[in-house]
Amino acid sequence: MEKKQKQWIYAAALVWIAVLLIILVRTGDDSTSPAPARAAVVSATPVVVAPATEDIFVETLEALGTARANESVTITPTVSDRITALNFDDGDSVSAGQVLVELNSEEEKSLLQEARAALDEQQLQFARIKNLASRRAASQSQLEEEEGLLKAAAARVANLEAKLGDYTIEAPFSGVLGIRQVSPGAVVETDTIITTLDDLSVVKLDFQVPETYLAALRSGMPVTARTKAYPDRTFQGKVTVVDTRVDPVTRSITVRADIPNPDLLLKPGMLLTVDVVKSESSTLMIPEEAILMEKEKKFVWVVGAENTVSKREIVTDRRRPGAVEVLSGLEAGELVITSGTNRVRPGSVVEIVE
Repeated sequence: MEKKQKQWIYAAALVWIAVLLIILVRTGDDSTSPAPARAAVVSATPVVVAPATEDIFVETLEALGTARANESVTITPTVSDRITALNFDDGDSVSAGQVLVELNSEEEKSLLQEARAALDEQQLQFARIKNLASRRAASQSQLEEEEGLLKAAAARVANLEAKLGDYTIEAPFSGVLGIRQVSPGAVVETDTIITTLDDLSVVKLDFQVPETYLAALRSGMPVTARTKAYPDRTFQGKVTVVDTRVDPVTRSITVRADIPNPDLLLKPGMLLTVDVVKSESSTLMIPEEAILMEKEKKFVWVVGAENTVSKREIVTDRRRPGAVEVLSGLEAGELVITSGTNRVRPGSVVEIVE
């Protein structure tokens, strides 16, 4: 009886051992089977990239300039008298030689008419004496005297004709008139301002440049001008002359550029910001947000084969808004990370997104 009980105990123990082994095996399988699934969950890091590109770097010099008319004059009379006619309105466009103002010239016309009559009479007198002198009926001195009187009469006519011209004011060149300052019938003096005349087809822009840039300045350099009056417009022109003297106080030199003004938008006296193109060169450029600073060194994350990432040191130089020139460390066409740099490490696999 005792022997059978021992056999039952051994059998029960074996059954429990077998059950424990099965549980352990199953538990081990459960703990190792999810590993491949977790490995499959690992995904690439999304980043935004940009290529290193060959581009034209334009180096400019910025200055402030004052606009001037191509030609400008204040219309004033040269004689004092009463205005009989004003042949223009405010802001008219006029041509060279167009009559603008007529002054009262009745007295001068009468004097001129008298002088011409005297000239005609003197011409007849000279012809008579000359005829007599040819027949030796008049002396040579009489002929010379009449010739002198004839020249004096002709000079008086020419003088009065010139004075009569002063009573008619003409436009000295084509342009746009300003505001009229007088009215018909007004008596004007030689210092009375009648109006202004400006040739605005081209605007002259004068600006100051430090003498340190003197070697880079030359005629024909392109310039771009901007004004707050027209924030969405730019005006293109060229340097026409560089002054011959440097201001000893400011150590700057005056430069003048001509800017075509076909729409007459620019006015004399306007303040403009001008950019002078100093040089143009082809260089390698990348977005400035791609650059990482570590002490005094600069790095970028470069996306290589199979979208793996590597960290590379670069040397930069000139800048322009949003971009930096790369002197060494990159080749044209290589992709650099511009967004997502804080989520990558050397050897990381990335996914390029827009």
